[in-house]
Amino acid sequence: MSFEILGVDLYHILSWFIVYSFMGWIWESCYVSAKSKKWVNRGFVSGPFVTIYGVGAVTVYVILRPVAGNILELYFAGVAVATILEYVTGVLMEAIFHTNWWDYSDKKFNFQGRICLGCSLGWGLFTVGLFRILHPVVADFVEFYSRKTGEIAVCVITVVYIVDFAFSAAAAF
Repeated sequence: MSFEILGVDLYHILSWFIVYSFMGWIWESCYVSAKSKKWVNRGFVSGPFVTIYGVGAVTVYVILRPVAGNILELYFAGVAVATILEYVTGVLMEAIFHTNWWDYSDKKFNFQGRICLGCSLGWGLFTVGLFRILHPVVADFVEFYSRKTGEIAVCVITVVYIVDFAFSAAAAF
């Protein structure tokens, strides 16, 4: 897997995507389950992944690596990149699946219920936390096992995820 995107090889991008999607599923499912007082599988797919967390974390990390050394620039760039990603995702999900997974209409300073100032400011904090705390742990985890083992796991998980996504998307129509 020698293909690179903005200086990061495909193996690491896919590995990080899998880890962040799984962590997102844990977070979302636990959060929504606690609010509902019953178990809720929060992912779009049947398996334990919330795609937007994987896409979001990897996209933000890969795009913002050049400003990682300046915490203020990282914060504001994180606000911008994550907010744009959240908005575009909301528009696409509504257009494709005719539903929305979040609605900020009741929040102050929202735009079309898809984004809001409070969440955008939170995305900046998350971005700093991603770079300073979370990603070093995820990167170490990915390096914990051999590259060969990782490549096999990434291939298997990616194929299973694609099949799951295809069935979930078909069921949504």
